Amino acid sequence: MNKKLALSIGIFFILLILFIAVIFISEYRNMNKLKMEYISILEMAYDYRKSRLKIWAINLILKFLFPLLFLTTGLSKRIGVFAEGNGRGLFLTGFLYVIIFFAIDLLFSLPISFYGEFILKHRYDLSNQSILRWLELVLKNFTLNILIFSLIIWFPYYLIYKHPNRWWLYLGLLSIPVIAFITFISPMYIDPIFNKYTSIKDEELGKEIQKLLQKANIEEAQIYKVDKSRDTKEMNAYMTGIFKSKRIVLWDTTIKKLEKDEILSVTAHEIGHYIKGHIWKSIILGGLFSIFLIYLIYRTSNWVLINSNGIFGFSRLYDIASLPLILLILNFYLFLANPIMNLISRHMEREADMIEIELTKNKEAAISTMLKLNESNLSIPRPSKIYEVWYYTHPTTEDRIKFFEDYQYSNR
Repeated sequence: MNKKLALSIGIFFILLILFIAVIFISEYRNMNKLKMEYISILEMAYDYRKSRLKIWAINLILKFLFPLLFLTTGLSKRIGVFAEGNGRGLFLTGFLYVIIFFAIDLLFSLPISFYGEFILKHRYDLSNQSILRWLELVLKNFTLNILIFSLIIWFPYYLIYKHPNRWWLYLGLLSIPVIAFITFISPMYIDPIFNKYTSIKDEELGKEIQKLLQKANIEEAQIYKVDKSRDTKEMNAYMTGIFKSKRIVLWDTTIKKLEKDEILSVTAHEIGHYIKGHIWKSIILGGLFSIFLIYLIYRTSNWVLINSNGIFGFSRLYDIASLPLILLILNFYLFLANPIMNLISRHMEREADMIEIELTKNKEAAISTMLKLNESNLSIPRPSKIYEVWYYTHPTTEDRIKFFEDYQYSNR
């Protein structure tokens, strides 16, 4: 590794530590201000926030440190040599490499995952999950990731080998139909692997929701509840799917803890995403972003390899051992892109909030829903500005309540 690359890596990790420090300072100052502005917020919410920040910081560092260690220790190359064996083809080589890589990644991340998603959630009374259920979900996620990546990893590496200067374009263009396909099949075939989804179309609540769908001219959208109460005490709802798979999903905790008007308010927000075409916009924007992102990976990975002086044990990107390098660079650019992606997401959420109010004509329900969600999930009304810019996909609770309070209904 030459001095230029070593210096670049060193500077990045220094800046990363400084970024984490700035986040912590900003967040702690923000929480001190909130304590004076919102005297009703439980101290437990602040303690939970501080604990989550520590988990976030550790995960952020590991996101970059893990693949870097895989490369610099030569472990990736050794696994690659083992996976290749005595002339195994690209498919089997990729298959074996991915299984070993993900298995090591699982063991590496399991302790912090167990603490953050199991111990911490139980400590703050946010989880109903048993240890067996937690393990079930971990193993299902692991198996699904292994299955998908091990079966398809050969294709991008084939493109890299055959088209070393154009693979990024071909792979990027393919990402748009791939994203659309995954969005279509995920609600019907992937999501049910983890939870049970039940249609509530014929129930009293479902009929009320159907009226909202008719009002919005999207009667074909399905309405489901999911049994999240076996995992959590928090509340949520979301939209997903395209064509025949499009649906609004309400967590059963949301249905149990909110009043009917509040549930309709939540549902109207999800309907707003359909009306504004946010799923299709996300697919198209995601595809275009993927082309640019893969191009950056192509340019950066070649620069890193040129300046690595063979320290990783390989000098060509089409070597299967380059997977941690690609993931490292991918994580780097996704981290830098967070503010832009989340800005777009917050804009879409604001549009959905507007549709929510127009459909229900019920500001009070929208506001009370926000307050209950905030309290039930042990959230705070707002984070620090830098954390909001970098990580918030939704406007803050504080901003959304103010928006609902100030909103003027249209004359339609």
